[in-house]
Amino acid sequence: MDLTDPVVQPANPVIFPGIQISTIAADHNVLVAGGFCGEYGMVALDSPLKADHTEGLITTDMNPITNHVQIHLNRHSGQPQASFASNDTCIRTLDCTTNKVVAHHKYDYPVNCSAISPDHRLRVIVGDNQNVIICDAEKGDVLQDLSGHMDYGFASAWADNGWHVATGNQDKLVKIWDARMWTDHQGIGKPIEDIACTITGARSLRYSPLGSGKRVLVAAEAADMVSVIDAETYKSKQSFDFFGEISGVDFTPDGQTLFVGITDSIRGGIMEFEKCGSGFHGIKDPYDESRAHRDEAYEIGFDERASGLDWKKTDAEVVDDPRSRRTATHRQRKAAQPWNVGPF
Repeated sequence: MDLTDPVVQPANPVIFPGIQISTIAADHNVLVAGGFCGEYGMVALDSPLKADHTEGLITTDMNPITNHVQIHLNRHSGQPQASFASNDTCIRTLDCTTNKVVAHHKYDYPVNCSAISPDHRLRVIVGDNQNVIICDAEKGDVLQDLSGHMDYGFASAWADNGWHVATGNQDKLVKIWDARMWTDHQGIGKPIEDIACTITGARSLRYSPLGSGKRVLVAAEAADMVSVIDAETYKSKQSFDFFGEISGVDFTPDGQTLFVGITDSIRGGIMEFEKCGSGFHGIKDPYDESRAHRDEAYEIGFDERASGLDWKKTDAEVVDDPRSRRTATHRQRKAAQPWNVGPF
C-alpha cells in the first residue's frame, strides 16, 4: 500500500504528510495498517499486485492514535473483520468486506491492545489502567475486571486452546490467566503464572498458532529483548538479545517462522527465525542412542510424540481443526532424520 498521499484526510492537522503508521496486522488474506490520526489503509493480499487499497477514518477525536489492530473472523458470517484499539478509549470493529464500522464500544480509558478468543465470543483488553478487563466481544460489556498488575498494559494475546490469556504491562510482568477460572473464591484476579521481563515491559505478545508443534508464547519487550516462553509450563524461556527498540513480533500462519522488527537505523531490520527441534520431543537422548533405536523411536508415530505439545490433545485433532495450516505429514517430515523422510 502506498499511503504517502491518502485520499481520506484526518480531522486534526498533521505535521507529516501521508499516513504515519502506528500499528499493522495481516491475517485471513487481509492487510490493515492503522495511523496516528485515526486513519487506516486496507488491502486484500490475494488481489492483483497493483490493486488499489481501501482507506478510511475510524475517529475524529482529538486523541485519535490507533494503538492496535487485530484481524479475525466474524463468528456468524466467517468474513474477516478488523478490531481497532484506540487512544480515544474505544474499540471499533470494521467489516473488511464492506469497509463499514459494525461495532463501537467505549471504555473508561485509552485502549492499548485487545485480543479476541478463538471462538470469537470474548475479548481481553489492556490500556491506561492497571487492571485487565474481559468483555463480550460483540456487545462490549465488561464481564471480568482483573486486578494484579501494577502499571498500565500494552500487550495481550489469547492462546489457541481458548484457556490461556497473556497480558503484558509496564510493571515488567507478563501474567497468564486461565479463562476457566479468572478469579479466586474472593473474586480477586488469579493469574496462573507471573513471568518477569528482563529490561522493560512486554509491548508485543504472540502465541504460536495451532498446528505448529510445541506451544510457545513470544514476549517482545520495548527494547533489546525477545523471549520465547514454554507455553505448557510457563517455567522456562529462551531469550534473544538485540540492539535497539523492537517494533513487534509475529509468526507466519504455519507457526514455523518468527519475524522480529528492530527499529535501530544501523543494526535494525526484519530478523527471521525458524522453529526447529520439534522432532525430538518425546524421544529420550536421541544423540546417545544407537541408530536402530532412533529408527524405532521415529516409527512409533507422530501422534504419540506430539500428544500434549500442541494446542489440541492429539495430532488428529490438530489436523482436523480448520485453523491449522500444516498437516501431520509436514510436521512428520520435519521431525524425521534424512533416512526416514517419506513422500508427501
